[in-house]
Amino acid sequence: MSTERRPDVLVLDREYDGTTGTLRAVRTDVLGFLKEHQPDQDLQERAELVVSELATNAIQASPGVAYRLRVSLDAGAVELAITSFTDSGAPPPREDWGPEHARAPRGRGLLIVDELTDHVGVERPTDNTIVVTATLRSAPIH
Repeated sequence: MSTERRPDVLVLDREYDGTTGTLRAVRTDVLGFLKEHQPDQDLQERAELVVSELATNAIQASPGVAYRLRVSLDAGAVELAITSFTDSGAPPPREDWGPEHARAPRGRGLLIVDELTDHVGVERPTDNTIVVTATLRSAPIH
């Protein structure tokens, strides 16, 4: 794990194996980083759930392929970015975030992330790279 220190921004940057066995580590790393630098417990808990959902999506999109986490902390805002490397296509458009029907066993991850954050962005910088970025602020959003 590396923590980059700049005068106004703290950054955690880490890569994980693309297996479900890394989900605990990614949550623990984010929570530990935020506990050290951001006292807002609500923000810590939301960030932990958000990173779990985003990491799970990265693993499901490309099992066995490493994914990258970047956490930036700046003046009460946390930005979580998960970069995955996949050939399976981009996430659905925002209007399709959520399950196909109420009893669907999956498909809620991006909807949950959207509800817990102030902003979610999805980028596809190359054909096989997807970056999902979620921004959370200290003050409760609802």
